[in-house]
Amino acid sequence: MRESWELRQYQDSLVDYIISKLQGHEGVAIEAPTGSGKTITGLCAAVEYASNAKKKVLYLTRTNSQQEQVLKELRKINGKERIKAVPIQGRHNLCPLYMEMEEGSDFSSDSLSRFCNSRKKKVREGDREACRFYNEKVNANSTQDKIFSEIPDADKFLEYGIKNTVCPYESLKAAASNADVVVAPYSYFLNSFIADRFLSRWGVAREDLVVVMDEAHNLPDLARELSSYEITLRNIEFAEKESQEFGDSELAERFRATDYCEMLRNAILDLREEHLEQRDEARIQFRDFVEYAAIGAKISMEDFWAYTSIFALFGEMITQKKEDMGKVPRSHVLALSGKMLTWRESEDDSFVAIVSNDDDGKVEAFCMEPRGILEPLRKSKTIHMSGTLEPFKIYRDITGFSDLPARKMSSIFPEEHRQILYLDDISTKYDEFDHEQARKLRDIISSVVEEVGRKTVVFFTSYNIMDRIIQLGFSFPFMAESRNTSQQDLMNLLERFRKGKAPLLAVMGGRISEGMNFPGEQLEVVVIAGIPYPRPDAKHKALFAYYENVHRNGWEYAVTFPVIVKMRQAIGRLIRSADDIGSAIILDRRAAYFRPYIPELMLSRDPVGDAKKFFEMRRNSHTQ
Repeated sequence: MRESWELRQYQDSLVDYIISKLQGHEGVAIEAPTGSGKTITGLCAAVEYASNAKKKVLYLTRTNSQQEQVLKELRKINGKERIKAVPIQGRHNLCPLYMEMEEGSDFSSDSLSRFCNSRKKKVREGDREACRFYNEKVNANSTQDKIFSEIPDADKFLEYGIKNTVCPYESLKAAASNADVVVAPYSYFLNSFIADRFLSRWGVAREDLVVVMDEAHNLPDLARELSSYEITLRNIEFAEKESQEFGDSELAERFRATDYCEMLRNAILDLREEHLEQRDEARIQFRDFVEYAAIGAKISMEDFWAYTSIFALFGEMITQKKEDMGKVPRSHVLALSGKMLTWRESEDDSFVAIVSNDDDGKVEAFCMEPRGILEPLRKSKTIHMSGTLEPFKIYRDITGFSDLPARKMSSIFPEEHRQILYLDDISTKYDEFDHEQARKLRDIISSVVEEVGRKTVVFFTSYNIMDRIIQLGFSFPFMAESRNTSQQDLMNLLERFRKGKAPLLAVMGGRISEGMNFPGEQLEVVVIAGIPYPRPDAKHKALFAYYENVHRNGWEYAVTFPVIVKMRQAIGRLIRSADDIGSAIILDRRAAYFRPYIPELMLSRDPVGDAKKFFEMRRNSHTQ
């Protein structure tokens, strides 16, 4: 089997290592440099081990572009050795019927599932017009043959489904029951309810899975994001309007659904006035929100939770009415009540409650401990792949994968092909980054772009810093990533960058800093404009205190580890092959602290001149 994969010698050796460790451990972690072929290596090891152990392979990715890279490798393999592989995404991306009927995208997976099940039931009862896409083609051999032969990405298969009047989501789901490999987004599988439902359809127990986790350094943040939630004034406004639209049900005598919404709104406004003053956010106790609401409405805590339960029943009634009307059965009332009922369960050491001015006012339950939501993954064999997992001990501790042997692969490309410099007379530290420092940062970036004259990406520590520098002005055209760029707009932006000469401005930790390929002369210089220390907000302070208490080292767990990941991911965009050359320039004196994790790091008094010399030397050595 392995011969047809055409692995390089170091990849073949790594496959042997992974398989050997899976035989005696819950999983294995691999840190391998950008361009070393982590995807094909992880796939080969997982498929070979799974084949011998009678298991299936689940490959998890964070983004659509990363999923497309996995599918590309699977297509290569499929051309030489038949392997049944299926890409899976949520209904949001693959349901053509709801896309025709509804505007917006704020549907929960549950509401779309109910909508879909209702329509499918009507079709089975004889109403074929309930969903013209749900038909005999979904389970047809011709549809499965197309999926298994082409292994299409989601966008292409959506186009196919619309053109041929067959449901892309149901077709891929049906094909998955016969698949050896399924490629899915993290967000789809970390939700245990969705995952268990999917595994049931696949006919696979967690114990019979080999799970490959692409860019595994994202695992802690992904788990935290999935567990965290917020209640905003906007959420309350939508629920209030919906309540009025559907009869404003009475929750108790002279207390209606709109009164419940008003109670929550007043609680958030009172919390803001009491706790924020001149600050943007503050930590509160979970009970504060409920007590402010109950006291303001002059009801007992017991009544508050009784009214919340009845409010939830009102939301269920709304979803049923919408379903009867043929609409997606979403309900703002049900969503708000669900968050409130979850709020009651969140008051433990792994969550922190925060009130802030964001979105005109909100309360947030932030999850500090990701291990609970990652626990189900430990029932399977796992392969953790990334270019940035060190320090491995911190990764193990944060994720809870304690039985995880690890190997770091050294750079497979000539060390002299990459230069990493830092400048020590500038700082983006919050209390030092004044107008003078901002202008200096702008001037150095301008000099790098204009004088070094190579394709450049500038990574800033935040969108706010990037916008601040942009406002100072550049004398050359440039492109910039934005907060709300759609996936398609991002792909178009990258295509213009690859084909043009203008530099690209982006943010560390954003979509461009991870998983994007810029081979050859598409990218030769990376400027890291500042050290991406976490913002010292209420969430980060709580996280620091939590890890200080649990591991007695809050700085390493809450600061150093995420900073290293972001910086090394950005630098990793430079070298993708043995022929690539590139220079990374870090503009912040605090970079010296991270030399143990970036051993090539060198102090430069003249980064522009040193970068120009580097490229000149590489050009001369290439022509000799």
